[in-house]
Amino acid sequence: MEDFISLRYKEALTPCLQRFGEYLLAGRIVGHKSPSGNVYVPGRGYDPLTMELTMQADEVEVADTGALSGYTVITPVAYYGQRETEPFVVGSVLLDGATNAIGFQRIVVPLDEVRAGMRVRAAWKPEGERNLDGMSNRWWGGFECAIAGFVPTGEPDESENWVREHIF
Repeated sequence: MEDFISLRYKEALTPCLQRFGEYLLAGRIVGHKSPSGNVYVPGRGYDPLTMELTMQADEVEVADTGALSGYTVITPVAYYGQRETEPFVVGSVLLDGATNAIGFQRIVVPLDEVRAGMRVRAAWKPEGERNLDGMSNRWWGGFECAIAGFVPTGEPDESENWVREHIF
């Protein structure tokens, strides 16, 4: 006998991610500054390079602007339930004040204008549309719960050397 079964469970967010999500709901991006001086967004409660613990006292706000360090143009493949029908861009954004880039962010820009080094800013969802429903300990980030995507700022791009140092 073959049968389809599923299991749904809800896992409580770690205290670090719960606070990170609450900051996002308030329109702020907060990371953790490690003892080495690196600022990781989102904070996980430890420095991923040295494994030193970070605490709530190590929280530091970073800007909602940054630069696109790498990107991919996604061309949707039609399948049952697919919502996207047109090509779109996702990328990694290195926020001003952060050490690590945040990956898989929606970049809202015409495909022929996207480029590494482009300066972008968060396009925040209206406060009433922000929620923590999609945030998980198993998914890196959760920005989509409060940020609709990143849009160009109109500022000059980062230098070619910057791109070489930060591109994925």
